[in-house]
Amino acid sequence: MKRILPFLLLTVISGCSVAQSPRNLLDKFTRQQISEALLPAGKWHPFPNTGKEWQEALPENVRRRIVQQAETYARIPFVAIPASVMLEYQQNGDRSHYEQSSFRKRDQLFVLALAESIEQKGRFLQPVMDGIWSICEESYWGAPGHLYFQKAGIDLVDVEDPTVDLFVSETATVLALTDYLLGARLDSISRLLRRRIYYEVDKRMLTPLEKDSDRYYYLKKGTPRQPLNNWNPWVISNWMTSLLLLEKNGERRAKELEHSMHLLDHYINFIPDDGAIDEGPVYWSGATGRLFDALTVLESATAGKINIYREPIFGNMASYIYKMHIAGNYYVNVADASPVISTDGLLLYRMGTALGDSVMTSFGAWAFHRYPVSSPVNTDFAKPRMLFNVKAWDACSRSNGQPPMLPEMWLESIQLMAARTEGLFVAAHGGHNAESHNHNDVGDFMVYAGGQPVIIDVGLGTYTAKTFSKDRYQLWYNSSAYHNLPVINGYQQLAGRQYAARNVRYQQAKDSTQLTMDIAAAYPPEAGVTEWDRNVTLQRDHDEVLVTDNFTLQGSSRLTQTFMTVCTTDIRQPGRILFETADKRKVILEYDPETWNVTKELMDCSAPDEKRLTENWSRQQITRLLLTVKSPVTKGTFSYRIRQI
Repeated sequence: MKRILPFLLLTVISGCSVAQSPRNLLDKFTRQQISEALLPAGKWHPFPNTGKEWQEALPENVRRRIVQQAETYARIPFVAIPASVMLEYQQNGDRSHYEQSSFRKRDQLFVLALAESIEQKGRFLQPVMDGIWSICEESYWGAPGHLYFQKAGIDLVDVEDPTVDLFVSETATVLALTDYLLGARLDSISRLLRRRIYYEVDKRMLTPLEKDSDRYYYLKKGTPRQPLNNWNPWVISNWMTSLLLLEKNGERRAKELEHSMHLLDHYINFIPDDGAIDEGPVYWSGATGRLFDALTVLESATAGKINIYREPIFGNMASYIYKMHIAGNYYVNVADASPVISTDGLLLYRMGTALGDSVMTSFGAWAFHRYPVSSPVNTDFAKPRMLFNVKAWDACSRSNGQPPMLPEMWLESIQLMAARTEGLFVAAHGGHNAESHNHNDVGDFMVYAGGQPVIIDVGLGTYTAKTFSKDRYQLWYNSSAYHNLPVINGYQQLAGRQYAARNVRYQQAKDSTQLTMDIAAAYPPEAGVTEWDRNVTLQRDHDEVLVTDNFTLQGSSRLTQTFMTVCTTDIRQPGRILFETADKRKVILEYDPETWNVTKELMDCSAPDEKRLTENWSRQQITRLLLTVKSPVTKGTFSYRIRQI
């Protein structure tokens, strides 16, 4: 992003979403073009799969680390997952035990197959065989919480009604990669192993998507009432990979690749022009990253003939991740997002190289060294990405890079701004309360000092059945009362697209960046709020953040204002809240002591659904600072000034 020219004032008045005409970037490729561009089955060689190729791709110590991982896994048997564990989700909402067992088996098989491909000694072939057979014998490859796709609903799996979720697609791809990495060496054990892989992947994913893709909401055209999310590129990137690695019929390969490209266009068409993701940056890897995975497969499998990397929309989607970067490991964590993301530097480096985006390439190299890894293989998903990352290991490891540290940022489609000085960082947003993974937080803001959190969005908790049920907003961390927002006459914000910011204005000038919005409509009529204009301004000339609320209420009302923090705090001096960050930096928030009483509430965070909250903030104590108005008011202005001392 370019720096603001001196004395330039830029004002943007925003609606809540930005419509655009369908781009159809992939639909422009005809079936014939796809068929002619597509490398024949067996000729597509996207990853190393011989000992020599692995020696050329990765340093010896990295290869050794992968083999060591496999040696550990080889001692662990592949265990069947009981039906009783699948039923835990239906009975108590807990899907963790099933997923832990399922995910580990896939990681185990992938690492064993990769190590055998690297080492070529045969000592991992038997556990690979056991892994293939164990996974193929499972009744279901997905997560129990996703069985709503089957006609029988959430229950045990109906094996006569195969459905495709994220993890069915992940499993199919792990098996397809195992087939690719070891090839005919699997035939040396049994000629039926690879036939079983193809049979199961075809039955559980390829044919269901070929015959009935319209069954899945995530593959349809998105609408405001039924928006698309990252499931689309996540599943499609795995579909493309498995199809092109396993399917030998050339006509079907081209036909179904065209089919998947058409459905991927639905997602690209749905994304706003600025490339923003309303789910927050923790989903970037599973959204834009997954789109890049799919585009990488297309580019690789067609020898570069199908390539849309340089389209503006993809550049905007890619840059979202560095626009959301605060400092160090911290990112702007709107919606269900963790504030700390260990960004995949190799992915960023590859993406920056493909796009010609030097900021992203530099960011990737910086992240690669900041979060040092001994292997490109980890327990995350997106296994093909790990193998594509191998190709960037050498170049990325020889580049230092630096973080982006953009001076300001504005994403109109989600009404999110961020700005910084040398010492302070502020982010604020408007939007609406029907965003994906919504938190009822229209008008929320956060402040960091010296790269450390001061006023925070606490982020996401541990996912349970309640997280995605009608009781979602009974979880305190999803409610406006535990964001940096007012509670008006006892009423919090409500969920729904109609509960939105109005009259949103973003302004840039030489000495300030500000976001102004009326958040009254985010509250129900019973709150009695006619107007609540919130202005969040970074004053560069004073190196401070100023938050001002101008309000008009219907009748006398009681009010509270929350500030969430992980700092140690001192509230003893009226009119001043003293924050001390983890690195002993001191920040004060000034308020009107004649208007407010201040109390502290230490959040317990011991419930099962709160476990991730403590992990979000490195087990620092989460504190709610609650300002309670001393006397009922009907109209006025509240101001809060935040600065370092």
